[in-house]
Amino acid sequence: MADNCLNDIKSAITNMHKALNSHQRVHPEVTGPAKELAVQSQKLLDLYLSMTDQLKSQIDNYRLLINDTQTDNNEKLQKILDKLESTPANEKPTPYNVVAQNPPKINYKTVLVKPKNNLLNPPQTKEAICNSIPACDIKCNQISINKTNVAFKFSNENSKNKFLKSVSENPDLNTAMEAYEPTPKCPTIKLKNIDYSTNESDIINQLIMQNDMQDLKNHIKLLFTIKKRHYFDAILCVSPHVYDLLFQRTLFIGWSACIAEQTFLLGHCSNCLSFQHRTKDCPNKSSKKCKNCGISFSTTRINNQQSEFITHIKNCSHFNCCHCAEKNLPAEHPALTDLCPLYCNKIKQTWDRTCYDSSTKVKFFNKLSIPNVTNNNPSTQPPSPSTP
Repeated sequence: MADNCLNDIKSAITNMHKALNSHQRVHPEVTGPAKELAVQSQKLLDLYLSMTDQLKSQIDNYRLLINDTQTDNNEKLQKILDKLESTPANEKPTPYNVVAQNPPKINYKTVLVKPKNNLLNPPQTKEAICNSIPACDIKCNQISINKTNVAFKFSNENSKNKFLKSVSENPDLNTAMEAYEPTPKCPTIKLKNIDYSTNESDIINQLIMQNDMQDLKNHIKLLFTIKKRHYFDAILCVSPHVYDLLFQRTLFIGWSACIAEQTFLLGHCSNCLSFQHRTKDCPNKSSKKCKNCGISFSTTRINNQQSEFITHIKNCSHFNCCHCAEKNLPAEHPALTDLCPLYCNKIKQTWDRTCYDSSTKVKFFNKLSIPNVTNNNPSTQPPSPSTP
């Protein structure tokens, strides 16, 4: 396409010169600007061709560097070439040192070391490991300590495995501490509008049997359900390698067909909407805060009438996000929605911590007991499973 454009410009300049030479009697007020336009167009074309030649020369030089270098930098250099090739001709190419100054983010391999039976505290655990395992044998990138364990981060799999082996085979260490890889935070999905003819305890079994997923039996876990008037929703935790198999797919459960939707569990209180504690730990159990206006209302029902909270949310049209208002930010929007920047930031943080690597497999051990049931519609009592 660029070559065709160049040919058209060259042809237009040639035709203009021919026209000027063939029509000498045209008034100078017309021929003068036309000649100047032809000259300036030719200069612009020559400049473009010169810059293009320079870019091609630089690209060829970088290709030679790639051919001569058989290291891990090959992929990095290829990205630089791609960036150079995508640079418009009227812009100066980005210098190599500018493109290469931001190295790719390292995906560290983490090992947690936890003291056994309170024999040591985390700082003592770190000191014992550093004194027992030679640093020259293992390349550790970072060590961090919290209240319960010590985290060792490695840039490659070999160093991580060597560290795990060194701790497990050292009798002075393995009797006082345990080294293990932390289980990654697994994705969560929501199955909406499941018919009440399906028992909660049978959700996983029916999901596996009706959708031919026998190999995934121990990789899906029911967290809880959200009861509504005629249907209920199920929140599942799935292994990272299962997520792509279920996401946006129609799944059959009992007499229902559900589409698996992505969801994030942010751990906020459903009463006061705080992210600092869960609902069961909320000090204001007799009231709920409106997501729209941020005002709390009583949830107590008097004489079998609707509570103050239910009466309010049916008519509330004023928006004042309680989270943004606390931070002195623009709050003309409801809380816990995509319109709230703080809520979106929470979603992003959860997304960043969640593992979506299809090569990662996590096995769950489902409990026999039925998970706790939550109700997101306080205006109605949850119907029994036998209710149609």
